[in-house]
Amino acid sequence: MIAMALICDPDLLIADEPTTALDVTVQAQILDLLKDLQQEFGSGIIFITHDLGVIADMADDIMVMYAGSAVERGTTEQVLRSPQHPYTWGLLNSMPRLDSDTGARLSPIPGTPPSLLNPPSGCRFHPRCAFQGRVAGAGRCTTERPPLATDRASACHLTADQKRTIFIEEIKPRLG
Repeated sequence: MIAMALICDPDLLIADEPTTALDVTVQAQILDLLKDLQQEFGSGIIFITHDLGVIADMADDIMVMYAGSAVERGTTEQVLRSPQHPYTWGLLNSMPRLDSDTGARLSPIPGTPPSLLNPPSGCRFHPRCAFQGRVAGAGRCTTERPPLATDRASACHLTADQKRTIFIEEIKPRLG
């Protein structure tokens, strides 16, 4: 598949879950190959993956998607070290950590993902968001879809100060 994708000397490769269901050794080989090919051909790569380890290793910039909508965007360091959207917080909190206690439980995101055929109005994450009650203007999360406007942004109605406070006081201590 990779050879067929490169035959036309593309400017951009799209890799949709390129390492899913591969053992760690083969996964590392594929990622190394993609890095080498990217440098050799000067191509950009869009990785579509749920594997945050792959993202941390391969990406310069990240766009986090939820239910077909972009909810956060920034550099890899910005998004993984100081995430701003409740869904990104949930993703990071649900990952196992090497430095945690052996019996430590993961923190799953509550609720179930929405139907993509009939997504919720407003913010698509609001039915699962533990923080929507803190948004000024009751009901905004359920009626207004928050924009994703700048290079470093999150599509959330929480204010920048609220996001910073929640992250520092509630999320970051759990991430370590």
